[in-house]
Amino acid sequence: MQLSELGFDVPECDDIQIEGLASDSSKVKEGYVFFCLVGRDNDGHTFAADALSRGAVALVVERRLALDCIQIEVDDSRSALSLAACAFYGNPSKRLKIIGLTGTNGKTTTTYIVKSIIEAAGKSCGLIGTNAVEYAGSKLPATLTTPDPIDLQRTLFDMAEAGVEYVVMEVSAHALALKKVDGIVYEVAAFTNFSRDHLDFFGDMESYAAAKRLLFTPEHARTAVINADDALGAELIKNSKLHVITYGVDNPSDVFGIDLAMSAYGLSYVINVFDSVGDVKFNLTGRFNMYNTLCAAAVASALELPFSAVLGGIRNVKKIDGRFNIINTARCNVIIDFAHTDDGIANILRAIREFAPAKIITVFGCGGNRDKTKRAVMGKIVSTMSDYCFVTSDNPRFEPPVDIIRQIEQGIKEIGGTNYTTVVDRKEAIRAALEMAEKDDIVLIAGKGAEQYNDVMGKKQPYNDERYVMEIAGENGF
Repeated sequence: MQLSELGFDVPECDDIQIEGLASDSSKVKEGYVFFCLVGRDNDGHTFAADALSRGAVALVVERRLALDCIQIEVDDSRSALSLAACAFYGNPSKRLKIIGLTGTNGKTTTTYIVKSIIEAAGKSCGLIGTNAVEYAGSKLPATLTTPDPIDLQRTLFDMAEAGVEYVVMEVSAHALALKKVDGIVYEVAAFTNFSRDHLDFFGDMESYAAAKRLLFTPEHARTAVINADDALGAELIKNSKLHVITYGVDNPSDVFGIDLAMSAYGLSYVINVFDSVGDVKFNLTGRFNMYNTLCAAAVASALELPFSAVLGGIRNVKKIDGRFNIINTARCNVIIDFAHTDDGIANILRAIREFAPAKIITVFGCGGNRDKTKRAVMGKIVSTMSDYCFVTSDNPRFEPPVDIIRQIEQGIKEIGGTNYTTVVDRKEAIRAALEMAEKDDIVLIAGKGAEQYNDVMGKKQPYNDERYVMEIAGENGF
């Protein structure tokens, strides 16, 4: 491909053949274009010389550098990278119908429900999200909720080449703020909900909300599906310039549900999708999962998929890794869930309390080098809503786990909570919770879900909550 084919206006003498794109100088190969991305903690311009030494033939910069090479000056190198990646892979999003979901909680679950509905309608569907990248019978590990632009466009290209028709993907607030999805126009953009998270990156809730709003513009989407019961959702509905389909329970909506019934093994309710009425049965429980299924149904309506596929697709979802996974043991029931925000863990505990026959024992922590404002809040919520809790480690990254635990503990102490124990080692905390549990108790292990590692000092040590629970159960014969 020629350099000009990436969308850059370059003199004919500079319109050279290029072989690839990179924003990490260590990934540069001969004939690559290197993008000097500017972030709060690093500046890609400082790696430009290294990129040239590895074979880069051109630089995309935000300021001219004292280097003898082709330099393309742009106002925003991040947006330039995303648009160039689209062009390099032949704009694969134009060959696909792409659905993007954003929101604090519920993105992963909802993407799997949407995928199931599309497949129930007889269509092929790829998925990109927190758990994995899935398409055409293959399942690849995910690196980020929303991949970086080069990986994202390469994945979309591979999906299109494999004959995929639809793609449903999680679109994180980080991805929107960092312009990773520039160049993609979503067939449907869906909003789940909004609550505290990622304030380590955004600084305040307004900046976090502003990132979410970016998806619901004509530049990014054709149709919006929005939760009418969420405050930010109501604002999006009011101000959107897109065609909007609403869903909800408490406020008038195009897609709504009534008569919710829940148990440990799922939920049921009556759904109304633009006056098509039917019985929903879903294998995961919780009022929040009613919202996730309503959102998916509204997306299906926007895509003009049959109502029968909506009901069948929701019913066909048997399990979503790391989302309300139930392990039945002879001693107690164990629930493993990814809930890692104050709102998310409150939703899970509220759902469990609906059917819990005895005590709820919760094992949880908070991630290191992430939003510190939620730690004490989560401590208060878990202590209040659980009968007992073990505060432990959860991806401490470069922070001492003890410091994180103390900040969580401070919230518990503020409400006079005494129903907890701090255990730094996550395995020991889980073992202690299972040993404490009696018949009919429920042990909730929150925070990591389907993750296959524990992130400590830059190293991802192999670990999985469910696998460890099964190991303990096997050792103890329950």
